[in-house]
Amino acid sequence: MGGTATWLALRVGRSKKADATMVTQVSRLTHETGLTEWPTWSPDGSLLAFTANRSGNFEIYVRRVEGGQEVNITNDPAQDIQPAFSPDGTSIAFVSTRASRTGLIKTAPPSGFEYRTYGGDIWVAPALGGPARRLAQDGNSPVWSPDGKKIAYISGSEDHRSILEVPAEGGAPHPVLSSGDSRWEITKLLYSPRGRWFIFETQDQRLLLMPSSGGIPREILRGSSPVWDPSRERLYYTTSQRLGGTGLQSVEIDESGGRILGPPHSLGVMTGILGDLAISRNGRQLVVTERQESLNLARLPLVTGGGAPAGPEEQLNPGEVRDHYPSFSPDGRRIAFGDNRLMNEEVWILDLATHHRERLRLPQADLGVNIPFWSPDGRQLTVTRFHPDGSGSLWIAAVDGSSADEVVAPKPGLRGAPFSPDGRNLLYTYNKGGFLQLFIMDIASRQEHQLTFSASDKYDPIWSLDGHWCVYSSNQGGSVQVWRIVVAGREEQRITTGYDRIRHLSFSPDGRWIYLQPNHLNIYRMAAGGGPFQQVTKFPEGGLFIEEPRLSPDGRWLAYCHNNGGSSLWLLELGTSQQTAP
Repeated sequence: MGGTATWLALRVGRSKKADATMVTQVSRLTHETGLTEWPTWSPDGSLLAFTANRSGNFEIYVRRVEGGQEVNITNDPAQDIQPAFSPDGTSIAFVSTRASRTGLIKTAPPSGFEYRTYGGDIWVAPALGGPARRLAQDGNSPVWSPDGKKIAYISGSEDHRSILEVPAEGGAPHPVLSSGDSRWEITKLLYSPRGRWFIFETQDQRLLLMPSSGGIPREILRGSSPVWDPSRERLYYTTSQRLGGTGLQSVEIDESGGRILGPPHSLGVMTGILGDLAISRNGRQLVVTERQESLNLARLPLVTGGGAPAGPEEQLNPGEVRDHYPSFSPDGRRIAFGDNRLMNEEVWILDLATHHRERLRLPQADLGVNIPFWSPDGRQLTVTRFHPDGSGSLWIAAVDGSSADEVVAPKPGLRGAPFSPDGRNLLYTYNKGGFLQLFIMDIASRQEHQLTFSASDKYDPIWSLDGHWCVYSSNQGGSVQVWRIVVAGREEQRITTGYDRIRHLSFSPDGRWIYLQPNHLNIYRMAAGGGPFQQVTKFPEGGLFIEEPRLSPDGRWLAYCHNNGGSSLWLLELGTSQQTAP
C-alpha cells in the first residue's frame, strides 16, 4: 500500500462532524526494505526510536522526526527490539537476546494478521547510545511508569502471561498479575498517564484494564495498539476491518474511574495493516507501523530419507493473502489449507498436479473456518469454525460438498482435529478449567472423553501411526515442549527439553522420526522417542517466519506457509476536518 492509497481511504472514512478529530495528513518516515517496527517518541517530541533489521539483525535506531542521521544505539550481534523512552528522555528500555535463554519468537493467531514477538530480556541503555545493563530476565514490551521509577513488562507462560514491575535502577521484579491468575496471551501493555491503571491487549484483540497495584482485569474495548492521549481524556487504538484494512478510532475515557465515556469515534479507515501506535507529547501526531506482509503456501522437496532439501522452494499460492494449516491428502495429490483471499478465512483444496483450487463448501459462510485434516479415505475433512465470542466448533465436511455436519458444538478455544489412523476417532483441544486439554471423540457415537488433566495448555496434537499414542506440544513447566501420552492412559511424558517454543509436529511415514519446528524458524526432526535434533531446512533466519509445516504422507515434501513482505513507519497528523487538505 502506498501513501496515495492510504490518503484516499482516510478521506472516504472521515467524520461528517465539522470539528471532529481525524487524520489530516499522512507521510512515510522509513523507506528501506525489511522490517521497521515498534516506534516510540521521546518525551519532548523531537526524537523517535524504533527497531529495524536492515543490517541483518534487529537493532534500535534513534532519529529526529523531521529526518536526518539515524543513530544505532544498540549495535550488537544479538536481536534488540521494542524500545521505550524513559519519561525524562535520558534512557531507553528495550528487549535483547544478548544474554537470554531464548531467541526471538514470532507467532501469529490461526486467523488475522496480528503477529506478536517475544523472547529475550529487559535491558536499559542511554538514549543516544552507551553501555547497556540487563534489568530483568524473560520479559517483553517494557513500559515506564509515569514517574520513571519503575518499568513494567510482560513475562510468564504462553496463554497465561504475567505482568511484572521492576525498579528502574534494578532490583527484584514484583508481580502485578501472576501467571496463575492470568488466562490471557498478553501482547501489549501501557500505563495510564497518572500511573493508576494498566491497559493490556490480548492476542484476540481485546483491551482490558486493571489497577496498576493489582486486581481483577476487566474488558473495556475490542481493538489493538492502544495509546493514551497526553490530555488523559482519550484513547486511540486500531480495529481490523472485516473487508480488509485498519480502522483508527478514539474514545473518551475517565482516567480517575477507568470508565469509557460514550461511543468510539472513527478517525479514518486505512487500506493497510497498521499497528504499534505511538503518540507525540502534544497529541497531534501518531507514528504507526504499516505491515505489507503475506503468508503464502509453499512446499519444499526432500531427499530420500527426508533429512535435507532436494531442491528449491515452490510457492503454491502467491499474492497478498494469509494462508494457514496446510494438510496433505492421504494420496499426497492435494493440499487443503486455510486462506483469506475472499476476506473471511475459508478452506481451499489445491490439486498439486493442475494447481486448480476449489473452495470447501460449508453452510453459515459468515463464520471463519480453518485447520483442515483429511479422513484416512480422503473423502472428508474436519475443520474448525471460529465464532465471534472466540469459541470454536468442529465440523466434518465431505470434500465433494455433499454434506457438512457440526460434530462438536462451540467450545472455548477449540482447535482440531485429526482423524485417528483407523478413521473412528477425532483428537482435539479446548479450554476446560482454565487450560487447553486433549479430548478424543468416537465419531459413530459422538461420545467424548478427556485425555489430559494437567494444569497446562496443549497444542497441535497428532496420532502415532499405530493410533496408540498422541504427541503434542505443551507449556507445562513454562516453555512449550513436545510431550506424549498413551491413548489408554493418563500419564503425560515429556520428550524434549529447553526454552525454545516447539510446535507443529509430523511423523515420518515409517514412524521413526518426528518433524518439529522451534520458534517458527527452520524445521528439524528427532527420533520418535526423543533425542538430538537434526536440522532439515536451511533457510537464513534473519526475518524468517514459517507457519504450520506438515510432512507429506510419502515423506518427499514439506508444506508450510512462508512469510513475505516487510513493514515501515508512517506519520499521521491529527486535526479537525476544517484542517484537512483539499
